[in-house]
Amino acid sequence: MLSRTKLMKTFTTFDRPSGWSSLADAFREDFAGGHRIQMAPWGGLAILGHSELSALARNPAADGMAPDETAMAETPAIYHLLTRSVFTKSGEPHRADRAALIAALNRVGIPAIARAAIATLPETASHLDLREDVIAPLVRAVWASVIGYDREGALALERAVQDMSHVLSMAPDLSKAAIADAAAREAHARSLAALANGAPFARALQASLGAETAADLIAGMAFDAIETSTIGLTASLRVAAAHRDALTPTPQCANECLRLVSPAPMTMRLTTAPVTLGDVQIAPGTALAMVWAAGNHDPRAFPAPERFIPSRADARPLMFGMGQHACLGHALVRATLQELLAFFLARQPEITGDTSGWNILLPADLPPLKISW
Repeated sequence: MLSRTKLMKTFTTFDRPSGWSSLADAFREDFAGGHRIQMAPWGGLAILGHSELSALARNPAADGMAPDETAMAETPAIYHLLTRSVFTKSGEPHRADRAALIAALNRVGIPAIARAAIATLPETASHLDLREDVIAPLVRAVWASVIGYDREGALALERAVQDMSHVLSMAPDLSKAAIADAAAREAHARSLAALANGAPFARALQASLGAETAADLIAGMAFDAIETSTIGLTASLRVAAAHRDALTPTPQCANECLRLVSPAPMTMRLTTAPVTLGDVQIAPGTALAMVWAAGNHDPRAFPAPERFIPSRADARPLMFGMGQHACLGHALVRATLQELLAFFLARQPEITGDTSGWNILLPADLPPLKISW
């Protein structure tokens, strides 16, 4: 698989996903020991360093990684969804589908959609749950506008995404495999139905790829985008609440919030040709765990990585990955967060609850926050 001049550490950080004051704290020992590339206990390599992640992200030989059909035997509908989704494809099929998605997204008025979603928030509010009552409905409204779901379809898709996450998460619960698989079938059906609503994005995608492929791509993107957006925006407002005096409704401030929370902590890639990464020679067929959360807290790239510094002019943050497999919904999340920061500054909401800790690996374990304005 590889050769290197010194013994490589095995990546165990995810085996202890609690008790951290920040994600910088989670990866502190790894970076202090110089363990920027590690052996992954599940096979292949774990890539932690910002420069190493960036180099691989730009390398076409680090391509998409298809799911394991044997491992997903209990969830054939989810397996189908993943194999047809753009983020697991590689080579020419990936490039063609990604190009079609980008062209379709270019027809979307992203800033206007974000502003319209924020405008749906009530004039006053008392003790709303930050995630369930504020962020989740906003994300649902944004993606419904982009894709063309009606209200019922958007709610059904949100529930389907939640059910699929029983097995598609950092801590899968295989006892709920049947529920998750039924949800994947529901997501595809809802995405196929949404094409009939004629939203510019869906219309362009269907014209380019046909209805079935368009529905597959929409269902896969919706799963990835809805959960990631909800987690990322909720976590970013936790950061905002703890740093009110440093907030501005700017791209720089939004980026710093998202860097700290890293809503897409890790994705997988697979080498399709020999790759040289520093003194590491990586063979074709090697699985690469791209630990973006670590790269966002690499002290070489971001001095004092645990600090909230919106004026940073350091390295490029990697909260949505990078390169040919970067998350396609990043512009929507950033635009929505900027509008949320403007709302936050204008209304000066009261937030109650513990805002001090954030563990992207176990978001369900976060204590709830209540927000009033």
